[in-house]
Amino acid sequence: MIDFWASCAGLSTKALQLLPPEAAHHMGMQILAMNPTRFFRPGALDHLDASLRVQVSGLGSLPHPIGLAAGFDKNGIAIKGLAGLGFSHIEIGAVTPRAQPGNLQPRLFRYRSDRSLINRMGFNNDGAAKISSRIAAQFWSNDICPLGVNIGKNKDTPAEKALDDFLQVHAVFRDLARFFVINLSSPNTPGLRKLATPEFMAEIARSFGPEIKKMWIKFDPDMDRNSFQKLVEEAGNGGWAGMVLTNSQRVEAPESGGLSGRPLFDRSNQFLDWAWEVHRGKIPMIGVGGIFSGRDVLEKITRGANAVQIYTAFAYRGPWVVANLLQELAVELPRRGFSSLAEARGSQFA
Repeated sequence: MIDFWASCAGLSTKALQLLPPEAAHHMGMQILAMNPTRFFRPGALDHLDASLRVQVSGLGSLPHPIGLAAGFDKNGIAIKGLAGLGFSHIEIGAVTPRAQPGNLQPRLFRYRSDRSLINRMGFNNDGAAKISSRIAAQFWSNDICPLGVNIGKNKDTPAEKALDDFLQVHAVFRDLARFFVINLSSPNTPGLRKLATPEFMAEIARSFGPEIKKMWIKFDPDMDRNSFQKLVEEAGNGGWAGMVLTNSQRVEAPESGGLSGRPLFDRSNQFLDWAWEVHRGKIPMIGVGGIFSGRDVLEKITRGANAVQIYTAFAYRGPWVVANLLQELAVELPRRGFSSLAEARGSQFA
């Protein structure tokens, strides 16, 4: 039976890839919104080895490290269907206080030859009030699968008012989400990345007070080592929950926007290395960028990540990507001489 559904999923993925990227994504999300996974999913997801379990600050004990990155389900329409596919945690958004349409289409581009995507979506979303009402209506359980909200500012919000936008979105989702991610790293909102300074991070931490323990921060992979490491120091000083490393990489060709997928793997790994040099394992990290195999997952973990998130691999490998990655990870872990992911974390720096 699993083989049958796997074949169906594979055919569906190939069919969707014949459509323009954004149309394919929209259709896939509509299917997932119907929560088809309540009827079927790989049985292997229900019998995971304890060696794959991870502890992540603010998220708790997770059955495995693979979560869904922000940008895939921007509006929280398919979280139950996505949880059924096996993700250990899900990050929706980016969510802004007010709804906004994003940039003009086309704004999402596939490059199969190097398994990458370029997007310039522009924080298109339904706005905090509508999305939070949608989540509340689904009676979501964070104990089953922790939900995170990626927080962005509206495009027309001036930089000096960005913090107000962050506070508004958090207030709306405070009782619905388990964790939050401040987005200072999207390449598609003009001026946003300029806010990634130690001074602004300190201001955010002061404004959120005790809630900063639930707040992660997502950085871009285009800054230099020195600038980034100053931000890592501030993340530790300010009591942030952790860091998400990294967002997409800014490119101008063959299209302008943010590059994600396999070409980002080495660069995002470098940022895990640079962060570890500063905090030596004291600040939790979620590794994102270019993950396509169980070996890639383990590479992020050995570089200090507590968990990982995927996006582009989902688009290319299809709906059973989590089950497949976990099978590969279960083989790779003992092959590398580890008895558990907890033992593997940060081992590259031992």
